[in-house]
Amino acid sequence: MSLSRKRRKALKRLKGTAEDLWVDQQAVLDRANAILREAGKQASFLADEEVRPRVSAAVGTVAPTISRNVAAAKVAGQTAKDRFASDVIPALAGTVGSAAAVLQLARNPEFVQKAGKKAAKAAKSIQKAAPKQSGGSKAGVVVLVTLGAVTLAGLGYALWQTFRADDELWIADEDPAPESNPES
Repeated sequence: MSLSRKRRKALKRLKGTAEDLWVDQQAVLDRANAILREAGKQASFLADEEVRPRVSAAVGTVAPTISRNVAAAKVAGQTAKDRFASDVIPALAGTVGSAAAVLQLARNPEFVQKAGKKAAKAAKSIQKAAPKQSGGSKAGVVVLVTLGAVTLAGLGYALWQTFRADDELWIADEDPAPESNPES
């Protein structure tokens, strides 16, 4: 293909301009890489000077709180396990045993009849032996009923205090000193 002289000169100039552009682009990329390396160094310095101490301080304040809460949860779990083993299981076993004994005896009709007759005789003898009550003051009964009600209320309150979920028991640690802002 034959090109005119003018066209060859224009192509030669264009080729030179493209080579100059390529060299300029390589210089810009080298400069950008140098800037990125410097930015990485500065970010590393900033992390070492500012971020790492703050993270270490936060870990230092959070770790004891977490370990205390884990220890408290373990103690609460062990206490619940011990109470279940020492209080609930024996009570359930006694109740189930009593119920089984009553069911076994209830299947024997002769025993049920004898027990009914004995209970009726005992009720008649107690009724005969008990003195007739006069229509006098019943202050003793009132005092006993009141004492029983107060005891029951106290027991209920103690149980409620023992088994309630109290979030106010954990008080967060206060920040020792507010950080001063160097810019102000």
